Amino acid sequence: MNNKALGIFETIGFVPAVTGADAALKSADVELLGCRYVGSGLVSVLLSGDVSSVKVAVDSGCSAAAQVGSVESQTVIARTAEGLGFVVDDVKQKQSKSDSVKKPLKRQDVKPKRTGKRVSNKIVPELSLEELSRLNVVKLRELSRQIPGIALDRKIIRSARKDELIDAIISCYQKDKE
Repeated sequence: MNNKALGIFETIGFVPAVTGADAALKSADVELLGCRYVGSGLVSVLLSGDVSSVKVAVDSGCSAAAQVGSVESQTVIARTAEGLGFVVDDVKQKQSKSDSVKKPLKRQDVKPKRTGKRVSNKIVPELSLEELSRLNVVKLRELSRQIPGIALDRKIIRSARKDELIDAIISCYQKDKE
């Protein structure tokens, strides 16, 4: 990051984050490094530039975001340390990966691998944790119904949360490997 200033503000919800990022970019000469979807509705917006521009951008971004939602926290780091670039690069990489996640998945997007379990002339793909977390709940439920010996009953699969489905699928894969 070459000792630039780093500004971060965190909102509850995506709409306040976009509204705040828009206002921040319009108010000062800063670069939008990306958004980080933290979880539980929290979205972090990362900005970079010179110190005064970043301070102005974060302040105007927070005030704009507060008009449509709520702002949880904000900070400006005047001169970033050398190692902090890795954290910001990680956010950029995750942002580019999450862009592909946001579009609706189609059947051809989830390509089965050669390895997997055979279920009545279908191969159920053995997916990694990252690949499973990209799938939405509907796709995870479909996949869970296809895996023989999964620890969840069909009635439970119907109302299971995403994390429960992923845990059951992974534990079923691990049992087969043993």
